[in-house]
Formats: sequence, C-alpha cells, structure tokens
Amino acid sequence: MREGWQRGEAALALDKDQVERLIHEAFPAARLRTFAPALGGMANTNIKVLLADPPHAVLLRLYQRDPAQAAKEAALNRLVLRHGVPTARFLHAAPANEVTGGPYAILEWVEGSRLETALTGMTDAELEVLAQDIGRVLARIHGIGFKEPGFLDAALQIAEPVDLGADGLRAFLRHSFVEGIGGERLGGALTAELMSFVDREGERLEAWLDRPCLTHSDFNGSNILIRRAGTAWVVAAVLDWEFAFSASPAIDFGNLLRQPLGSRQSFVDALVAAYETAGGYLPPDWQAIARIADLYAWADFLARPTASPALIADARCVIRQTIGR
Repeated sequence: MREGWQRGEAALALDKDQVERLIHEAFPAARLRTFAPALGGMANTNIKVLLADPPHAVLLRLYQRDPAQAAKEAALNRLVLRHGVPTARFLHAAPANEVTGGPYAILEWVEGSRLETALTGMTDAELEVLAQDIGRVLARIHGIGFKEPGFLDAALQIAEPVDLGADGLRAFLRHSFVEGIGGERLGGALTAELMSFVDREGERLEAWLDRPCLTHSDFNGSNILIRRAGTAWVVAAVLDWEFAFSASPAIDFGNLLRQPLGSRQSFVDALVAAYETAGGYLPPDWQAIARIADLYAWADFLARPTASPALIADARCVIRQTIGR
C-alpha cells in the first residue's frame, strides 16, 4: 500500500568525511569501507555503513522529523530488549553532532528482508509460520504496560495523556478535517460521512482501552525485518520506534492488517492464535476496533502538508472502506 508514498523531507546527503566523523565518535579506530542509504524509513535519514573493523556493519541514524524523539527511542530500545523483543541494538546515541547539529544514533546492523518486499515470494504456509512469530513478538510489546494512554518522554514517563476513546477520535478528526488541510483533501461529503460514522461506531474503542500498553504505532511490513531460520521465516527485528507511545493494541493491529496482509485470512488467523497463546488480549470485535483506531493514522496522513497524491488517494480509499464495513 505504501507504493508511491514520498518522504516529507529529503534525506540528508553526507560525504565520506562526515560519515567517518560521526562513526569515530563511537568507534575512534574504525576504518570506513563504504556507505549507502538504507532502504525504508520516510522520516529520518538512515545510512548503512560498512567498516573494516568490528562491528563491521552499522546503521547510522540521523533524526530529522522530530529530534525530540531520539532520546525516547534510545530508552525504548533498552526497554524492549529486556522484554525479549527483537530489535536493532543502539551502540551509540548523542543529542547533537558537529555534522548536522541534531541528534543521531549508531545501531547494530541486522541482516534481513523487510516483510513488505519479501511478502510477494512467500507461500501461504510460509506466511502462516511467520504470522505466529509476529503474533508472539507483538504480545511481548503489548505486555509492557503503562498507567494511562499518552505520549512518552525520554524517561518513558507519560508526558502528555491522550484520549483514545470516541471523544478523542472525534476531536482529532475535527482538528484534521475541519481545522486542518485534511478536509479539503478528503472532501466535504466524505468528511461528513466519516464524522457520522464515528458518532455511531466510535464507542467500540472503549472495549480495548482498559490496559494501556506500549504500542509501536508504525507496526507494518516496512518496519518488520525478517530472516530465514532453517526453512521458516522469523522476525529478525522490529525497526523504527520513534512513534511508539502508550495506547491500545488496536493501533498496531489496525496498522499491521492494512492491505495486503489484512486480506490473507490464514495470516490473520495464525497471528491471532499466537498472540493470544502468548498472553495478548483481543476483545470479541477486535477487528472492527482496529479499523476504527487506524482512522487516527489516516487522518494524520491527510493533514500533513507534504502528503503525496498517492498517499492521499490511499487514505481516501481506506476511509471509504472503513465506513462501508
């Protein structure tokens, strides 16, 4: 579904000397072999760096979209690793640097394929086995609880509580479509249908709000790195935690089960079975709740000044489908 989506801000272009200076802050004796932009990521600059010395391969991550998230992401990295969530380990993090001025991090390089690119070559049987591992990983993430929903600070405390129920969704949609540019892109008629839909169905969200937990908030095929383990595909790492916050599991399920994964019933069934076996909780109408919760993301996309025509078209299509279902 992300085909044709564009970055909101151009990736930073660094030369060899600049990359070396950043790497040497953590590994003073490292000798640079080569570097190139890493695939994926639409908000920050990610560069794969190959070194002649250990650790040989690292990811250089330069924060652009929201520099304040850098310290939070480093803290989350330590937290999720303690809970057995596979992710790329932070090797170095700094609030500023002399090359770009902003925060940056050096992460271990995890070999693997992004699910969104590997998916087309998978059989249903392979995808079912992978779905089980994704379900177990997601249950570990959601097993990290918080006292209330909200955005996290660098100490992983709730810095700003948020209302993720029907009233909160209505307020967010008004902000995006009535006060923001999103309404012009969605169109008056569809905006009115959406607001009526939330008035009718928004209360469903309450059924999944009683256990606030860590939510990745961008949990999809572009941020799930997979690898072969024998004949099976397994999760190698969950990437890019900058949008993570305390919320409802519905946020992650809504994101993950967009097309094309949401239409592959065997994947959904295997995912759900593994998630519940690993201790995750799903209310009876969890799929409807997840689709409604995903409206937050689509409204946010439409309200972004840099939204591409492809992203706007996808958002309109998904919103129309959600209302129709």
